[in-house]
Amino acid sequence: MIATFLIQHFSYAILFIWSILEGEIGLALGGFLSKSGDFVFSQVIGIAISGALIGDISIFLIGKYSDNKIRIWLSKYQSRLEIIKKWFKKNVILLILFERFIYGTHIPSLLFIGMSGYSFIKFLLLDIIGVTLWAFVFTSLGYYFGESVINIIMVLQRHLSLLFLILFVVVLLFIQNRRTS
Repeated sequence: MIATFLIQHFSYAILFIWSILEGEIGLALGGFLSKSGDFVFSQVIGIAISGALIGDISIFLIGKYSDNKIRIWLSKYQSRLEIIKKWFKKNVILLILFERFIYGTHIPSLLFIGMSGYSFIKFLLLDIIGVTLWAFVFTSLGYYFGESVINIIMVLQRHLSLLFLILFVVVLLFIQNRRTS
């Protein structure tokens, strides 16, 4: 029943757009549909890589060329930014390779990498490796574990979204409390 619905309402174009944004569930669905023969495994991975690279490059360039506006906004948090910059310099390669695997860090990480003045060519080469690994892992999970892994990803994303929302509210309250003290 779910397979029929997915086949009727899911296409490579949707997978491409989904991959630009985030895409773990889309990749798992693509892997699931590959196993049933409705999609081609290698095409799912190729389309996901293409979409993810377009999204990542766009966000990196927004960070790179919106640098002054973002820095003005972040200037209030200069001491915290210095800590982040030190960590970033030590871990930039790992961050680029694995930021897609850590839910909720994708866009902020890429914006920061773009703002940092990091080489576009180095970023691109590392991002190709990271995106390829990401596409292969999530498509394979869908292929081998089907609906089970799709349901797990959906639950994790729902709960992590709630956790990040709570964390965001706590941080805002903390900042507000520090300003009034």
